[in-house]
Amino acid sequence: MGNSNQNSGMKVKVGNKLMWEREERKLNQIEMAHLLGLSQSAYSRLERNESAIEIEQIVNFSKILQVPVQEFLPETFAIHNSNNQSAQVGFVIGTYYSYGDKELAQENTYLKEKIQSLESKIKDLEEIVALLKEKL
Repeated sequence: MGNSNQNSGMKVKVGNKLMWEREERKLNQIEMAHLLGLSQSAYSRLERNESAIEIEQIVNFSKILQVPVQEFLPETFAIHNSNNQSAQVGFVIGTYYSYGDKELAQENTYLKEKIQSLESKIKDLEEIVALLKEKL
């Protein structure tokens, strides 16, 4: 069992990440909850960091949202042995991820879609700049 500081840090990270992913997809909480297989109230509690989250849920969310699981986790965290609270084992989650072929393909698809979206936004902005220059 971890102490409340480590748990709250992970909850904040997950809640913030879920909100960010929802806003990036332009979804409301009801739509996001449905996507993740949760009730709106359960999802809302997660996003507000009022509810504990299991690691299995984080893995599930990462698969559904096609986001590396590491993005939901803090850079470092400790695991405590419930019999000996002072014994810690630290893990560092780095920037290098190990994917299976399926996960890599999903990540590539997500990144390609993101790039297309950003390129479209750049084109729109370039058109706006051109129109503004014409008016000057």
